[in-house]
Amino acid sequence: MNRNPRSRRLSLIMLACALVTTGRLSATEGGRFVVVPLDNPRYCGNEIFRAFEDYYSPRMRQLRTRYDLDAVVAGQTDEWKRILLLRHWIKSNIAIDNLNPTPTREDTFAILDAALQGGKFHCTHFSIVQHAVLNSFGYVARRLGCGPGLKDDGGHHGVNEVWVNKFSKWVLIDAKYDAHFEKDGVPLSALEIRDELWRDGAKSVVCVVGPDRRPMKPDPKTGKPETRPDTYRWCSWETDTNRFTTFPARPTSTLVVLDDEIFRTHTWYRDGKPHWAYDTPYFIKTTRRDWIEWTPNVITSKVVVEDNKAHVALGSCTPNFRSFQMMDKNGIWQDCGEEVDLPLNGSARMRLAFRTMNLFGVTGPEHLVEIACEPENH
Repeated sequence: MNRNPRSRRLSLIMLACALVTTGRLSATEGGRFVVVPLDNPRYCGNEIFRAFEDYYSPRMRQLRTRYDLDAVVAGQTDEWKRILLLRHWIKSNIAIDNLNPTPTREDTFAILDAALQGGKFHCTHFSIVQHAVLNSFGYVARRLGCGPGLKDDGGHHGVNEVWVNKFSKWVLIDAKYDAHFEKDGVPLSALEIRDELWRDGAKSVVCVVGPDRRPMKPDPKTGKPETRPDTYRWCSWETDTNRFTTFPARPTSTLVVLDDEIFRTHTWYRDGKPHWAYDTPYFIKTTRRDWIEWTPNVITSKVVVEDNKAHVALGSCTPNFRSFQMMDKNGIWQDCGEEVDLPLNGSARMRLAFRTMNLFGVTGPEHLVEIACEPENH
């Protein structure tokens, strides 16, 4: 995980600008080229959540123009801050009513139109809207159902996770309360909150609210028990990750759950009864955590060095993919193909930076490739 994104970006630019094509040492002069292992963002392929919101759907553009969403993030270039501003806009425009929400269909346009006329809604509606809004800007978001899961504390809460390229990780975000959870200043995913809760009661986890990330002390007496880390003792991920642009198709009820020791040795209670999906086909169980926390926009590469040439083959699971990009020697990003051939003309060390870009113009985490020339007797 990138703990200091700004410093890392500056380092990438300086290192890429240091690319040289000539040097004193050549592989033909007694040396050999080797690929240097680097600490790139981890790549995990997408095996389950294969549906994405469609960039070309007219609903995408309509959502942004109908509610003037571009004005919400105008002038803000930081991806994470843009996400927080969009979340704050949703919270500011939808009032809460957990028991008697305004009757309407569960579609983003219907919910927002009713909310702007004074309608009130519960967490499901907030998560439907946030899913659509974030995806309309090219941020990969999905919906979750979570809960404390105890017999006497068996509520249920609908929230979202969004992939944040700045952190190279999933982050749980709650539009209903304009909140998320952090540990040591790092935003957490749903599974990370769950892990902290099962480990020590999430003693080091802090709920923060608003774009300025103000710490909040959850208190059930405030009517906001869902802001407790306890809400994430159990988590499930909806598989209909393209429900906004496939509307009016009916969404599926299938849920992905992590089939680990916690799941197998405990029971998830919802409203005093075991979760409705037990003993049905609707629980899609996987033992692979990385299949749940797959990595959108992250690059994987294969580098082959032969005859003083480097062949770099790039791969990625990037929804609405537009192109790969490579930083040139002047620090400028340029489009490139998924296969790049580079001459190795005796350079002592070559470091290259790659990234993905989607059709919305959102760029993924940088991926570095470094090739060094070492003496044969090294």
